[in-house]
Amino acid sequence: MFHGFLPDIMGTRFDIVIIGKGKSETEEVWGKICSELRRLERMLNRFDKESEVTQINLNASRHPVEVSDEMWAILMDCRYYHLATSGLFDITLKDFSKVIFNENHRSVYFSLKDMHLDFGGYAKGYALNKLKNILLAADIRQCFADFGNSSILALGHHPYGTSWKVGIKNPFVEGEIMDEIELRDESMSSSGNTSSYTKHIINPLSGEYNEERKLVCAVSHNPVEAEVLTTTLMIADPDKKKAIINHFDINTDKIKEYNL
Repeated sequence: MFHGFLPDIMGTRFDIVIIGKGKSETEEVWGKICSELRRLERMLNRFDKESEVTQINLNASRHPVEVSDEMWAILMDCRYYHLATSGLFDITLKDFSKVIFNENHRSVYFSLKDMHLDFGGYAKGYALNKLKNILLAADIRQCFADFGNSSILALGHHPYGTSWKVGIKNPFVEGEIMDEIELRDESMSSSGNTSSYTKHIINPLSGEYNEERKLVCAVSHNPVEAEVLTTTLMIADPDKKKAIINHFDINTDKIKEYNL
């Protein structure tokens, strides 16, 4: 068994456990994973002065900014989810429709001042997709990867079970495990508030923070969809949730909401 750990990456910690491979092989894969995570952070971290997203944020309200092919694909993906969630998934936290895309030049322009891109509700899911490709290319079929207990990729099963079991902690009661979710070749994302951290989930349509004592978990084969969906369902009106979920390739029994 191999355990890899990064204490500070993409705004949180990252852990991975790999089962069934030799030391040299897993260390080589771990090196690729570390390189990929650092590459993605350099591209998507808006707090990094040299990142691509920072350069977009600094300049796109003044003139169109040409972006890399990968950034363009990410932005198109985010635009799809913005439309699929009736505007609730919004990487600008203002009005994504005010981002002007020029497909011929692969450029973006902010038609609204004081706008910026923030991939906080997308990047970890995207990273897990990339890591999944690295792992499968190395023929690794048993592993558990975890970003700060909120974004998880589970391949295969625990060596002493038929799945990977994840305990769902009550963020308002220390030490309380509310539920247990079993994962096998799936990803899980969770989104919610804690007693000390409530002002971090914003409804872009109202501009207000969601401060409910609530936790949302979603299990999907697509880690990006799981992350987007949990963020969206935290702020969606009850009568809009079914329509939103219908845009995602996920069964409703794979979504859990905990009112705390």
